[in-house]
Amino acid sequence: MRGDDPLSAVWFKNTIAALILGILAFLLGSEYGGGLPALGETKWLVLSGITGMCVGDWLYFVAITHIGLGRTVIITMVTPALTALFAWPLHGQVLGKGQWIGIGLVVGGGVLAESRRFTKGSTDANAHLDRTGVLAAITCALFWTAGNLVIHNGLHGTGPVTGGAIRLGAGALGFALWFLFRGELVGKVKQLGSSNAWRRYGIPTLLGTVIGMWLYVGGFKWAKQGVAASLSSSVPLFAIPLSVWLLHERPGWRGWMGAAVVMLGVCFVGQLLA
Repeated sequence: MRGDDPLSAVWFKNTIAALILGILAFLLGSEYGGGLPALGETKWLVLSGITGMCVGDWLYFVAITHIGLGRTVIITMVTPALTALFAWPLHGQVLGKGQWIGIGLVVGGGVLAESRRFTKGSTDANAHLDRTGVLAAITCALFWTAGNLVIHNGLHGTGPVTGGAIRLGAGALGFALWFLFRGELVGKVKQLGSSNAWRRYGIPTLLGTVIGMWLYVGGFKWAKQGVAASLSSSVPLFAIPLSVWLLHERPGWRGWMGAAVVMLGVCFVGQLLA
């Protein structure tokens, strides 16, 4: 993507997915994860959306433009460990030794899988590693961690469909304010109804954001924060086979080994090897 395309994609997916989940929350009712949010919990969901879905995502794209995708992903892979570490004193969520090993394996496997990008001639291999990009990636991980921790207080009595809609809506509102400041809001709103935007972002939004956020928030509602954050970071486990099947990529031994390590880590985190 070029220019503002990444931000446009995030704006589209956040806004459209928030609307879809909002409608689903109204239709499904509280017994199926929808309905109105519990009293006093909306502010936590909004704060989680602003920190994670707006500021965190914005810093993520800043980091990508400065140090490349691979380095950015590797640095931000620390998010699950930070989430588990801070959830211990803040929420009293203590993980077992095996789950900590699993988190380490998920993070390490993700780093190994992404390190395949640093091959001769690749864009990421030639990206300039500057202080701004590294700082943006580290700060992004901190904001994502904050979003993961704050969401805990917003899901005691609120369903995952409603929680996901509010979280995405808050992220979309943050970008709307940014576009308003830059005098681009009218054009960005028009983009939401354009056939080109739906052709490019429609299916990823419906499959990745609507369903993904529903399950993501459900994970944080029913599992410990560190466990949910770690499992949500197991992207290489699915991305590597899909990239081979759909994109005909060659991940190499590091890609396959990284995916295998992530799979092992998921088993430890989910206590499947207990």
